[in-house]
Formats: sequence, C-alpha cells, structure tokens
Amino acid sequence: MERTELIKLKCDLLINGLRLAELRTDLTKEHGWDSERAKRFQPAELKMPKEVCVQIRENSEANFRLRIMENSLVVQDKAGNIICTSDFVNLPPFGLEKTSDGTLFKDIVVYNGSCNLNFTWNYFCDYFRTKTACRFCNLTPAQDFYPEENITNSYKNAVQIADVIEIAKKYHTDPKAILTRGTPHEKHGLGGTVQILEELAKRFPFNGDNGRTKVLFTISPSKDINDVKLMYELGMHSVSFNFEVFDRGYWKAIVPGKDKHIGRDLWEASLIEAVKYFGEGRVFSAMIAGLEPRHTLLQGVEWCTERGIIPIVVPFSPETGSEFEGFRPPTHKWMTDTMRMSADIILKKMSLIGTEDYWLKEAPICAECFTGGFIYDIIKENASLVNYHSGHKMNKTQVLSAAKDLINLN
Repeated sequence: MERTELIKLKCDLLINGLRLAELRTDLTKEHGWDSERAKRFQPAELKMPKEVCVQIRENSEANFRLRIMENSLVVQDKAGNIICTSDFVNLPPFGLEKTSDGTLFKDIVVYNGSCNLNFTWNYFCDYFRTKTACRFCNLTPAQDFYPEENITNSYKNAVQIADVIEIAKKYHTDPKAILTRGTPHEKHGLGGTVQILEELAKRFPFNGDNGRTKVLFTISPSKDINDVKLMYELGMHSVSFNFEVFDRGYWKAIVPGKDKHIGRDLWEASLIEAVKYFGEGRVFSAMIAGLEPRHTLLQGVEWCTERGIIPIVVPFSPETGSEFEGFRPPTHKWMTDTMRMSADIILKKMSLIGTEDYWLKEAPICAECFTGGFIYDIIKENASLVNYHSGHKMNKTQVLSAAKDLINLN
C-alpha cells in the first residue's frame, strides 16, 4: 500500500474512527484475556506501514476495524478485507521511571507516535465554569468521561516536566514536546508558563536562539502583548496561539471565551508579534477543518502563511463531553481535498516547511508523530521528504511494542 493511500486511510480513521469490538473478542477467545480486561482495553495510537501513525478513536459504526489475524494486528474494511498490517504505539522504556518527587512518568506525559512528548499540565479550563468554553472542546469534562483512559488529570509542575525531558534526552538526541493546558482563573494566559520556562532554562541553558529546548507551548496569548517578548526572553522555543476557526463570525460563536476575554484583534496582533521574536517556523496556530466553510478556513491558512505562521490544520471529530458531541464530521473527500489545498498553500507560501533542514533542526514537533492530524504527512509527501521522524526516532531496540507486550504477538 503506497504511503499516499495510507495517509487517506489515516484521514478516514481520524474522522470516522475504528471499530474495536472484534479486537476485544479476539483478545478473549484467542489470547486468554478475561472479558473485563478486554472491555477496558482502549489503545491510544496505531502505527501503520511507512511510519504513518494515527490516534485511535473508537466508533462502532466506523468503516474499518482492528483484528488479530494469525498473530498479526491488521486493519480490515467492512467486508473483512485486510487493508494493512499495524501495531500499537506503546510508552517508551522510560515510561515507568519516576520524577524526583516519585511520580511515574506515565502519569505526567503522553508519548505521541514514536517521538513526541505531549504534556497537558493542567486539565482545568475556567471557560467551562463560565459557560464560555470552546464549543468543540471536552478538556475539562474528559476527566469524568474517560477516567481510566486519560492520563492523570492532576496539575503537573515545572520540575516534573523538566524531569521527563531530561530523561528523554538520554534516549533521543533532540526530544520534541508539546505543552498545553486549559485557561486559568485569571484568563491572562500565562498560568504556569513562566515557571516551566524558568525551570527549563535552569536545567537546559540556552544561548540566544541556539540550544532552546524544543517545546511547542499551545496556550492563549495574554492581555498584555508585551508578554510575547517575555516568553521569548525566558527561552520559549515555539508558541501556538490557536485560532480554532478563522472566520470572525464563527469565531464569536464557537470560541466565545477567547472572544470575550482576549478578543480577535489582540489574538491576531499577538501572533504577528510572536513572529518578530521567534521567527518563521516557530509560531503556529491551529484551525479545525470542518467547523467553518472551506473558503474561510483557507483564508486563515493564507493569513497565517503570509505572516510566517505555520497553520496546524486538524480534522474536526466530535468529542464526547463537548457541545458538539453527536455532530457529524465532514465527508472523507471534503476533508482530504481541504487538507491538500491547505498543504499546497503552506508549501507555496512557506517553502521552509518543505525542507529536510526544517524538520531536522527547527521543528518543535515530529510530522509523523502528529497523530491527531495529517496535514504534515501530506506536506512531507508532496515535498518528497522521506527522512521520517527527521532522525529523532528512538532506537528500535529501545521502543517497546504494545501489541507484543499486551497481546503476545511474538
């Protein structure tokens, strides 16, 4: 199966999910799992051939399902045809190590794909309390809906985060991480950010733009635009102020908290200000494909790229606990076409993103390990970039396969 087709499959799995009921039956009948253990089994990510990794979103009506066939994990279509082999993505070897305060790493960080560290350092978002939460978001309610699958929802402090990154550096030459959180009570956008930056700078000294720990902070801008300069001076590598939707009318309706407490004009100004300090390739903004008309989403992609901002275009998938729970996402064709149009704009306007040098030396995330979207899979495919994971993937002998550990596929 060609990588282009696997990327299309990734799109389907992200918007339509995967059926797991048959997999759980396989685990009980063929691998000796008791029914209760199989029922609780909720794998997080799937790695398909050619290093195409995708989040697993369970849906009993999905077009594809996971099965165990002759001791191999496979993706099947509704007719039972095997589409491709696959494997689960497991915690890295250091997942069961502990921080200096005795907290297990697996309770602090999620490991996306085979490269990226993903920290949610605070699941609390005050917009839920004030009933102005982003309509598509389930960050705070998710703690109640997925108590077993979710990483612990307690606050992660700066020392814990730095401890994880420090150990990761023993396994990776240059680990990359995403740090995100909800919105704090004061809604100024910096809750916890300064403390984390200070700890990272103390632990991993930097000189100017060189030596900064490759972490992408996905946060809200503050009400004081000068805080953009402060974050840069404290050593932040990359920042993402997420539009979510670009059209101003949809913005007011879908992200009311951001509109009320920060405002659209200041949001845009903060992104532009960030490029002045961080430079092209280190400022991002996420937009969700499927929440607004295609033409306004593409206008947002144009607006960002013309200003040196990298769009993070992700497919809309209705989340349990969000106000959009039960909604239908766009069709596979609409999503694939929209992503390809977005990728074309990004490559045309920001040629840097289509180079091996960018993903190797500058990018704070791994394109292949961005498992919740496939925009960067398309960009790298169209730019003929084949250095998957940009040389930062852990040694294969160190990475443990969840499929082998949990299902004994050997």
